[in-house]
Parts: sequence; structure tokens; C-alpha cells
Amino acid sequence: MTDHTPGPPEATVLRLSGDLDHDSERRLAEEVDAAAARSTGLLVLDVAAVTFADSSVLRTLVLAQQRMEAGAGALVLLGPLAPALRRLLEITATDGYFTVADSLPLARAAAADLLRRQPRGTGTG
Repeated sequence: MTDHTPGPPEATVLRLSGDLDHDSERRLAEEVDAAAARSTGLLVLDVAAVTFADSSVLRTLVLAQQRMEAGAGALVLLGPLAPALRRLLEITATDGYFTVADSLPLARAAAADLLRRQPRGTGTG
């Protein structure tokens, strides 16, 4: 008998940078939604170059996380997290909600672990 354990999923990477706030939220949400739709199981949001983030961005991140989970996928924030984003996650107590990795290989490994732990039948398609 062969035990097939899938390797780390291929990643769709979206690089975010600069100040992310209410003024950029709509465009950011559209880009994240498009990247999530293209994803084959792993959406990596590279947030290492984000210099500012407010609560509207947090909403976009939470919705992306929920979308990936609903589709039996995974979302990983690729850091290191900028101080402004880290602070936002800490003060909103959402820092434990997201998986953060400091390199793409670590993001893929973390996603593989997350996907292995997801209950079978999770997702809508």
C-alpha cells in the first residue's frame, strides 16, 4: 500500500507595497479577489513592503482568508511583517488568525501543513 502525501501546493503570489488604507482598499480587494480566483490552493500575500495598513485592509485580509478556507485552500502572509501591519494585527487580536512565513518555501510548507489539517469535504469547489 502506498501512502500518498501531497507536497506543498503551488503558490499564487501577490506582492503588496506602500500605504494600504481606505483609499486603496477597493483596488486591493479586487486584486486579492482575482489572485484568490487564480489560486490552485495557496494564496501568498507578500506584505514585506507594506509601510502602513489600516482596518479597511484588515477586512480585505480576513475576507481573503475566509475565501481560501471555504475553497479548501490556504492563505499565507509573506513577511517579515512591517511594524505597522504587525501592530494592526496585534491590536485587533487577529495576529493568530493568519499564518505568516518569512520565505516562499516556508509559506508553501506552512500551507501544506494547514491543508493536511483541514477536514475532508471542506470547501465549496
